[in-house]
Amino acid sequence: MLCDRADVSPANLKPDELKDFVRLYRAVSSDLSLARTKSSNVQLIAFLNDLCSRAYSQIYRPPRPSIWRSLARLPEVSARTVRRRWPFVLASAIVFLGSAVFAFSMLAFRPDLRNHFVPPQVEENFKGWTHGEMEPRDAGQSLAGTLFYSSNNPFASVVTGASAAGSFGIVTSQLLYNNGALVGSLYFETRKVGRGAYLLIRILPHGVTELSGLVLSGSAGYVMAWALIAPGRRKRGEALKAAGKDAVVLLGTAVLMMYIAAPIEGFFSFNPLMPEIAKILFAAFSALAWGIFWVGYKRSGDLAEEDSAREAMVSLD
Repeated sequence: MLCDRADVSPANLKPDELKDFVRLYRAVSSDLSLARTKSSNVQLIAFLNDLCSRAYSQIYRPPRPSIWRSLARLPEVSARTVRRRWPFVLASAIVFLGSAVFAFSMLAFRPDLRNHFVPPQVEENFKGWTHGEMEPRDAGQSLAGTLFYSSNNPFASVVTGASAAGSFGIVTSQLLYNNGALVGSLYFETRKVGRGAYLLIRILPHGVTELSGLVLSGSAGYVMAWALIAPGRRKRGEALKAAGKDAVVLLGTAVLMMYIAAPIEGFFSFNPLMPEIAKILFAAFSALAWGIFWVGYKRSGDLAEEDSAREAMVSLD
């Protein structure tokens, strides 16, 4: 009974119960030692051994950090995880940016392939970018846009990262490719009519954060996919469980970045009342700030502290 209550947390035990728990643990340990030396009852030895192991793990369990302390460690965990998993982040960026360059180049040399890169459902959106103008937004419209982006973009990020486990990364690559190809195609269409700069100035203020989040969600998918493809000496389930800790951090960071980008997109990027120079400077500052954060934040921390911080973040999931 005491073990059952301590399974959730040793703090559930009253002071008297905790003393009894420690006393009984010592007694069972002594009984186990005696049984191993003087008894041939295998079932009794196995029972006492399991009981000792369970009690030991509860008594010597490290204290679980508070949720506020865990939240305060999230930036540190995110930055270190991105640095440690940089090959997967790079692979995700290459697929996304490479597909954008590929779509742009193909449309430049083979305009007849446009239907392969621009699906019918985005035609109206493309026309708006190539010929339309942004209309001023009031606070209500900006808030509505923010709420829409806050629900749609994180969902896309989760789908991109989570789809890898069942497809060995194929679906993740497909989603990254589709998004990159749309960006490259849209830039080609706007540049063709002299509105390439118009597009970039209105996308980059939030796009630096949003598209970086998309790349991180793809890297989370690749981390899980690689655990399935190359599990090493472990079973695939064990490898996936181990890789899942970092994948959760990457995916959680991606979703958080989508939420950060949503109000920027809703209130700033698409607001024609905002000066273009302000949007350019904001995009440049965002890129510089994220770059410094990923490369340098908490870089000198020690590895044991990093592992405990990652465990704390995963415990919030």
